[in-house]
Amino acid sequence: MIVCVTPNPALDRTLIVPDFRLHGVSRATQVLTVAGGKGLNVARGILRLGGCALCAGLLGRHTGRHFAHLAEAEGLPGEWTWHEAETRCATIIVDGNGRDASLINEPGPPVSEETWQRFAQSVVACVSAHRASAVTFSGSVPTGPTPAMFAALLNACRALGVEVWVDSSGEWLRAAAGVAGINIKVNGDEIAALAGRAVEAPADALAVAHVLRERYAWRHCIVTLGGRGVAMVGVSGSWIAQPPTVRSVSSIGSGDVFLGALVHRLSQGATAPDALRSAVAAGAANAMSVGGGRFALEDYRAALAGTRLIPGT
Repeated sequence: MIVCVTPNPALDRTLIVPDFRLHGVSRATQVLTVAGGKGLNVARGILRLGGCALCAGLLGRHTGRHFAHLAEAEGLPGEWTWHEAETRCATIIVDGNGRDASLINEPGPPVSEETWQRFAQSVVACVSAHRASAVTFSGSVPTGPTPAMFAALLNACRALGVEVWVDSSGEWLRAAAGVAGINIKVNGDEIAALAGRAVEAPADALAVAHVLRERYAWRHCIVTLGGRGVAMVGVSGSWIAQPPTVRSVSSIGSGDVFLGALVHRLSQGATAPDALRSAVAAGAANAMSVGGGRFALEDYRAALAGTRLIPGT
């Protein structure tokens, strides 16, 4: 079992809008409303590949109830912490003409310290009760909790002996960075902000990942750069992965699906390079579809065959 935590979930509405333009009237030809947030997409990726996942997050009021209903109807089991603020929404616009999707995130509702403590206790209890092999923390944290409180939750999960993975940014990534023994998965912009230097190519990402992993005593540091590739530095070596060229419809959720596939394969006992190859293929397949984690398995298998790994130095 892998527990997928989304501290700041959102009800996602994806609009298919052919020839979308700003400053005009547009008409959607299709609307997809789902329980969203990065951790939900991580769970979808795990389940799509035959693994077991459990979602956790903070939900509130009418939108939160609708969110929980949609998650249950989709087959995404959840352990939700309820509070009095309305769960946020996110709007994704896909124009279908080869341009990447646009994502508009609402700000998350603030939560009290008491609510956060209930949430943290629920996550730790969930990880322990289900004897999880890993727990992932994805996305931002609502206003209210401090970075120190987030780090304390990560440390509490580490104390249970499970693999802890973090995919976040800004102050939450900086807070996670100081937790020794965790695993970090970020994109190029996020790792550049933490390192204080530009990261453009996979070779740059690999060099920065080596430095930061040693500095902070992480188990793995993974940097995703979209179609340019992925750099991975871990306990058993380092690699650069080159994804196949695909016709991208929407990259929304591809990084999350990447993480889900990676953690799932590692929990199965796969070697790091094999897990990385699967993760890159899942992310590429996801970009060929609308809606995070809804990729076709035949696209995944084709991408797997076309993914290339280069040992790092």
